[in-house]
Amino acid sequence: PYTVEMFAADTVGLMDALDIENAHVLGISMGGLIAQQIAISYPEKVRSLILVSTHFGGPNQIPMDDRTMALLIALPTETISKEQAYNMRKKATFSPQFIQDNREIMEQIDAWAEKHPAPLFAQVHQSSAVSAFNAESEVKKITTPTLILHGDSDHAVPTKNGELLAASIPNSKLKIIENASHFVIIEKYEELNNEVMKFIDEMEKK
Repeated sequence: PYTVEMFAADTVGLMDALDIENAHVLGISMGGLIAQQIAISYPEKVRSLILVSTHFGGPNQIPMDDRTMALLIALPTETISKEQAYNMRKKATFSPQFIQDNREIMEQIDAWAEKHPAPLFAQVHQSSAVSAFNAESEVKKITTPTLILHGDSDHAVPTKNGELLAASIPNSKLKIIENASHFVIIEKYEELNNEVMKFIDEMEKK
């Protein structure tokens, strides 16, 4: 089985292989769990930490509601076509308005998903790794400067999780991005990128 600790070790191993002494580490969703673990287990590798649309795991995280869960795990069946399953999963991670206003982008996402399907066993093990992750007590020990970004309409990882992270990580600041769902990196990419670059620039000046 996969674990978040394994993914963190793999990332640090890649950094070592590329002779990257340390870096500004950004993680999105599950990647945010991995980024937290890197900051916890390998603090010397992290110049700054940026957490997007993520949570600290464990029993005190705020879970998605049942409707969002049902949409997110939708798979094709005898009564649900592949296209319908894709559309259901998108409703869990994108805002309805963005889906309606950005048909071309959604078609590109569909095409990419069709070309690069995730094997079912990988999805199952990935889900298990996320479910087993619990860093609530450990994130309180993170001293790395941390930026937390979260959409205000995230149903996959409810926005309250960003607030909990900010309350738990001592040297952190939280930015809630308005009118954005889980994939704030796509829906509000310009605003998100500006926040990230501003934060990194501040860190580079220290």
